[in-house]
This record gives sequence, structure tokens and C-alpha cells, in this order.
Amino acid sequence: MKRTIIIILTCLLTVTTVMAQQGLKINRLFDGHFKNSPNVTEIIVTGKKAGELGLSVYHSLATTDQDKGELIESLVVKDGAHAVEKDVEYRNGQLYYGFYTLRAPTKKRDGQYLFFLNQRLARKSPKNVVTLIYMEGKGDSEQIKKLIRK
Repeated sequence: MKRTIIIILTCLLTVTTVMAQQGLKINRLFDGHFKNSPNVTEIIVTGKKAGELGLSVYHSLATTDQDKGELIESLVVKDGAHAVEKDVEYRNGQLYYGFYTLRAPTKKRDGQYLFFLNQRLARKSPKNVVTLIYMEGKGDSEQIKKLIRK
């Protein structure tokens, strides 16, 4: 019985998370595309844990694989082109930093946010890591940025 409940909850969590990015180019990154990839770390937070952060969905990917990093960057740039608000920085023709508000929060719907960072392009202490974070929550873009800085 416990096993059945765990399987059902896992399926619901997966469906909820996949639907969150629906309609976005980055959705293909979160559909298990990197599931067995050794150079990719994926974190999914929903439910009570996400609620404690003021979010309904937190989904991140980090990779040290340059090809995967370039794929992530290209999809983020495409989704970012439709953002209602953005804060970006390019270095050497590549996206270094991007924070995008894809949908502002309303009383009925959570806001959607994308954060991208290519640490390879950092001026001080560059690291071989590209990070993508997708979030949904009631907070505005400044509240979400503060959460990322923590």
C-alpha cells in the first residue's frame, strides 16, 4: 500500500513539474532529456518545501558539459525573447547572465521566472558550470531575485 502511494505521488510530482514549463522551449530539458547524463545535476522542488520558499515550482539543471550548456543557452535565449521583463548580460557574444520574467504573477496565477548563469564566462574565478533555474511563484521579480541570491 505504501509503495503504491509513493508511486502515485511521484507520478503526480512529475506531471506537475512537466506541465509547469509547458509551451516553453526549455521544456525539452526538463522532460528527462538529461536523466542518465553524468555531467548534469537536476533538482526539483514542489509542494510544501517549495511553499516555504514562496514558490510552487523550483526546477534546476546544472551541467559541466559544454555542448549541453550551449543547448541550454540557445533554448533560454529563445524563451527569453518572449519575456515580459528581462535582465541580461552577454560576454564575448554568449549569454553570461539572464533573469527573465516570463509571466507576471496575478491573483489567479503564479509568475514564471527563468534564471541562467554561465559561470565559464565569469571574470573572477570562472567555473565550468552552466546553470538554469525555472521557478513559479506569487512573488514579483525582485522577490525571486532575492531568493536566488540566498
